[in-house]
Amino acid sequence: MNKKTENNINVYYSNKKYLKILDELETLKVERVFKDNQRSKVFLFKFLDERLVFKIPKEKNTRKWQRFLSIFRGSESYREYIQCEKIKKSGFKTYDPILVFEKKKLGIIVESFFICSFLEGNTGSIKELESIKKELRKVHKNGYLHGDAQLVNFIVDKEIVYLIDSKFKKNIYGGFGKASEYICLEESCGKKIEYDKESVYYKIAKNINTFFNKLSKFRKKFK
Repeated sequence: MNKKTENNINVYYSNKKYLKILDELETLKVERVFKDNQRSKVFLFKFLDERLVFKIPKEKNTRKWQRFLSIFRGSESYREYIQCEKIKKSGFKTYDPILVFEKKKLGIIVESFFICSFLEGNTGSIKELESIKKELRKVHKNGYLHGDAQLVNFIVDKEIVYLIDSKFKKNIYGGFGKASEYICLEESCGKKIEYDKESVYYKIAKNINTFFNKLSKFRKKFK
């Protein structure tokens, strides 16, 4: 990772050629918008001969608590760049981090975005479930957690499985951490999947998950 700082702006980048993107922000050739809501905006664009993904964490850029925390840990965009590097160094596949832009005001990050490579392949679905389970087992075997093991947070291209939108971290929770990830994966499937549901770790994790799901529904009902 390289870094350039100027006038309260930090730019982290993998290759100097990508700095030219900053001069072309107003004229980027948008090919497809993947998401655009109050939480984030994600779109595919073309730069030179490459197809890249542009991600703006709109909600985390504007929330007061997230802005305060940025003083100590940088932006959501910066953390995603770091996560990509960590995943790759640990021997797993993900998109290539390209560039992070951060704008500061009084030491607080008020604007940021992240650019990464575009992955060919299929967004995780029931059809790729077995491949995804196999990759998740490999993540767990190496002592890590995906962090958000929903089907859509995997890309499958033939025999290769990529981790995306991952909070990739060491598993300090043991069997409980593994069980929680399988519960997350199963809920994203909309159907039952096979894994160890007899362990005490699963039963505890399932009860906790059920409690928080009910709590979430209760909150939504009274908003």
